[in-house]
Amino acid sequence: FFKQKTAYEIASCLVGSEMCIRDSSFAVTLKVPSADVEKVEAILQSHHQFMHDKHSLSGDDRLNSYSIVKGFEPVDITDPSKGVTDNVIYFLSEHYQTPIGLQLHGQNSETWEDVQEFRSIIYQYAIAIAFPGEVIAKMNR
Repeated sequence: FFKQKTAYEIASCLVGSEMCIRDSSFAVTLKVPSADVEKVEAILQSHHQFMHDKHSLSGDDRLNSYSIVKGFEPVDITDPSKGVTDNVIYFLSEHYQTPIGLQLHGQNSETWEDVQEFRSIIYQYAIAIAFPGEVIAKMNR
């Protein structure tokens, strides 16, 4: 019998666990109250620097794409005239050439000074996680 994992259970394996590595991609969506945006963006900026410093852009373990997209939560997605809420939405995604790249990311993350704070942010603000994830469409230039 397969038990569906909660976002909290999945998030604990996002960083640093080989047991959860089954594919080469993952994505997380965060919903952050405006009062916490500065704190979250500081950690996301640190994560970006970690990604830049510790990830290969060549070979079988290469990082193919990494992005953080920021937007504001609409009050009513079908009626933009209603404005936005007090929440900011972040989409973070990583895609590696092979599962080895994602596995190395997990191993390298244990040396990142902000890994615990990053995990706390995932636990607190994640509203969706695709982990493991599968890229089903992409465009490259």
